[in-house]
Amino acid sequence: MRCSMPTRRILSVLLVLPLALTGCSGADNKKPGSHTTPDKPKPYTGPMAKDAWSSLNGGHSRIEMKQVERHGDRSVLRFYLTNPGKKEEHYSFGTTLPGSAYGNLHFTLIDPVGHKAYTPLYDDRDKTVGSDLFITAAYPGARYETILEFPPLPEQLDRITVITPTTAGEFTSVPVVDGQGPIKPSAPAPTLFDKPKPGSQVAWPVRGLNAPAKGGTYDLYAITEGEVKSTTTSSTEEKVGLRTDVLFAFDKATLSAQAKTVLDQVAAETKTKADPSRPPILITGHTDGKGTHDYNMSLSQRRADAVLKELQARLGSAYQYKAEGKGETEPVAKENGPDDEQARQKNRRVEISYQIKQTTKTTATASGRQQQESPGGTAGPPAPFQPDGPTVASRYATFDQGDKRRMDVKPFYRDGAYLVAVFDIANLGPDNGPAEIENYSSAGGGTFGDFTVTDPAAKTTYRGVRLGKQGTAYVDPGWATFRTDPGTTNRGFVYVPAPPP
Repeated sequence: MRCSMPTRRILSVLLVLPLALTGCSGADNKKPGSHTTPDKPKPYTGPMAKDAWSSLNGGHSRIEMKQVERHGDRSVLRFYLTNPGKKEEHYSFGTTLPGSAYGNLHFTLIDPVGHKAYTPLYDDRDKTVGSDLFITAAYPGARYETILEFPPLPEQLDRITVITPTTAGEFTSVPVVDGQGPIKPSAPAPTLFDKPKPGSQVAWPVRGLNAPAKGGTYDLYAITEGEVKSTTTSSTEEKVGLRTDVLFAFDKATLSAQAKTVLDQVAAETKTKADPSRPPILITGHTDGKGTHDYNMSLSQRRADAVLKELQARLGSAYQYKAEGKGETEPVAKENGPDDEQARQKNRRVEISYQIKQTTKTTATASGRQQQESPGGTAGPPAPFQPDGPTVASRYATFDQGDKRRMDVKPFYRDGAYLVAVFDIANLGPDNGPAEIENYSSAGGGTFGDFTVTDPAAKTTYRGVRLGKQGTAYVDPGWATFRTDPGTTNRGFVYVPAPPP
């Protein structure tokens, strides 16, 4: 497989790094094609702890996860921060509402099996509910208990992934338990003039623990793109986009022989995933922007009708169907630009969408028994917590003014329905000091962002998983700002849809 990394914003170089499952090759490569196969890692039995760096959280910290607790209408994440340095630091993790100046610097809970994300609760002043880390000093060696509140979690969850806005990145399989007693720190808060001794355990000041608060729950949207079809999957819906250039001859609505083979595969997937009790299976035709509106509407409708007829022949009467033509009214790519023909090819498509089967699980609660639904499908189990594996390949690239970066690729792993791509980017200089802000956000505005993973044999690309259908936040470090000094290395990661097992 391979991963792609776009240019730094101020540079004109595109850094493309092909991956062979766990290896990379790319620009300024010292050993072309070389890679190593890591040994199978042994089960990890240590604490759920990682060192973390971020220039906006005080620099260096050690994060140790404890658990997530259910407390009625909210969930509580408890973890510990330790300052491993020799002088006091000031940590700041998401103290304001998303969308404000530092709004993306908050933790996120990810359910990798249920395709859901949960962002922190905020009070009526748009401050995160829980530990107040805005201007609080952390003294070396003391262990600071930290609390953050989130929306309630489904009863069937017993493990969840916590995403941190630091180089520590993701913490998989954090236990989810029932909360005991009121929401409060289990350790005392130091007074204003206290300097906790190394090894002591204290808690940050807290705010708004039991007051009304608002927070976010999002579907995770995963996008897979191939030469013939693309697939977008959330917790409840799947949409398969088929290129009409493969299905039909130019300007025609009669299916080709290849189209019928493609629809055999789509029908088999649909039968496995689609819920007949939540109709319909919707078939929508789209054209590019050429031609008149009336002609495009007619062509897209006739093509949708042809696909519906073939799907119905394969799936039978257990499902309800609906076909509609949208013509050129809903493009997915901008036409009349430098990539006009590629854009038109993407816009010429037939989309098949349906509701995904949900599995029902009965759980015991304090007030009786409760049924919970979770997506069906082929999602694997949550990943166990594990340290990163060894570097399996390193590649180099030189940017403007001679600045060099090295990308060290780590073994990827599966977390539920997703693949976690892990890598380091090292600053090799020669610039003296931080020249700019660097972050790994896949939102498109990051210095290094919009990472993808590609299977070159299947010609399939797996794009970063995003929060919400039109979301600009991704399951990655977000807008965490990393070290930019020469000689420093920052760990990055991105969640993409998992390839077939």
